[in-house]
Amino acid sequence: MKPSRFLALGLLASAPVLAANSPDQYLDLRTRERAVSLRVTEDNLSGPQLQLYFGDDVVRGRAFGRPVNLQVEGDTVKGIYGQGPVDLKVTEDGDMLEAVGTFGGQLSNFRVSPDQIAGNIGRCSYELVTKSKSKDLYTGWRTCGGRLDNAVTLSIPPALAEDDAGLVTALSIVLAQ
Repeated sequence: MKPSRFLALGLLASAPVLAANSPDQYLDLRTRERAVSLRVTEDNLSGPQLQLYFGDDVVRGRAFGRPVNLQVEGDTVKGIYGQGPVDLKVTEDGDMLEAVGTFGGQLSNFRVSPDQIAGNIGRCSYELVTKSKSKDLYTGWRTCGGRLDNAVTLSIPPALAEDDAGLVTALSIVLAQ
């Protein structure tokens, strides 16, 4: 799968194929100040704070009170998140994906692998690792707006954990908050 496809199907939510066989899967992020739980379905990701639709090469909707309008062009994802531009280039190296550029007008550079999620996503920095054989639970710390939170957990549903495109998509928007 091309790097652009990784980001296109998932830069800001969840890819259409994520929950094709499992209708009740959720992506959960827990921090000291926030709990986000999003339902993953065939062509959207939804919850009280987020409603995103995935088309062939587009992601559209609203997330955390901001408009989302993204389009895939080659190995980049371009568009708008909130009032800021999105222009990310995605590369793949083995089982690791790296996204570099701007997200919502903020410089971003993050890596996603089966063992770790690390880097800057929007205004937040993360260092999350898996500590058990279960590769769907990441724990660690983050800083957002200069505030450290060392009690962060991220639970990724099995279908999303196995789909690199969906993983990058969902994480981009959820972790940027």
